[in-house]
Amino acid sequence: MIVPVIAGLVCIILTAIAGLHVYWGFGGLWPATNEADLVKTVIGITRAEHMPPSHMSFAVAALIVAAAGFVFVRGFLGLNSLLLVRIPLGVIAAVFLARGIYAYLPGPFAHATEPFATLNAQYFSPLIIVLGAAVAILVLVPAED
Repeated sequence: MIVPVIAGLVCIILTAIAGLHVYWGFGGLWPATNEADLVKTVIGITRAEHMPPSHMSFAVAALIVAAAGFVFVRGFLGLNSLLLVRIPLGVIAAVFLARGIYAYLPGPFAHATEPFATLNAQYFSPLIIVLGAAVAILVLVPAED
């Protein structure tokens, strides 16, 4: 019973995040008012004033949708194959957990612009860690009959 609940929540969140990346790929500016502020808010690159090319935003959205697809298959279609579902979900969980934890280690994020640095520490990375843990649960919970 827990698998569909977790899968549903993760799918909703990942779909929303993918939607934001598509929106940005088409030139959307929310939550900023101009492109330079959007870069500072959602990417955090020092000295950058332009968002990455649209195809990069679309590629990230596609990867997020693919991750949601694996979650959906595990949670709602009942496919529990080690090779086809659990290993890919394990990789997804590892990537999410690594990205979330990496934000708190010395490295590139230590030099991120504001407000990204604060948003990343308070919201983005904790959400990514929670998503990684939720996906890990989907990997580890036995199949329901």
